[in-house]
Amino acid sequence: QLLLTPVTDSDFSRPSYTENGEGFLLTRALMEWFWGHYAEPEQRSHPKASPLRHPNLAGLPPTTIVTGELDPLRDEGSAYADALAAAGVPVRHIRARGHNHTSISMVDMIISGAPIRARMATALAEFFTAG
Repeated sequence: QLLLTPVTDSDFSRPSYTENGEGFLLTRALMEWFWGHYAEPEQRSHPKASPLRHPNLAGLPPTTIVTGELDPLRDEGSAYADALAAAGVPVRHIRARGHNHTSISMVDMIISGAPIRARMATALAEFFTAG
C-alpha cells in the first residue's frame, strides 16, 4: 500500500485537527462535510470506514504512509502507521515536514515535495520487486 495523507479514522479529537483544522486548505469543517456524505454517524466507527479501528491489521501488505505536518489527518495517519507496525506489517512512515494535505502532489509548484515523491516512487518500485 502507498497511502498519501490517508483518512484512517473518523475521530476529530486528535491534536492535528486542532493544530491544522483551519488555514491549510483541508479544514476540519471540510472533513466533517466529507464524512457527512461518506457515512452515517453510526457507520463511521466501523473498520470499513475507519480502518484504524480494525482489531487485527495483521496480514496487510507492506505499507508506506506519507503524512503532512500541516494536515488535519496527520495524527490518524501516524496512528495507522503505528498500528500496522504493531500488527507486524512492514511500514515505512514518511513525515512530510512543512506540507499540508495537498502540497506533496503539487508537481513543479512546491519543490520540497519532489524528494517525498521520489521516496514514494522508491517504495512502489520496492513493492513490485520484493521477492
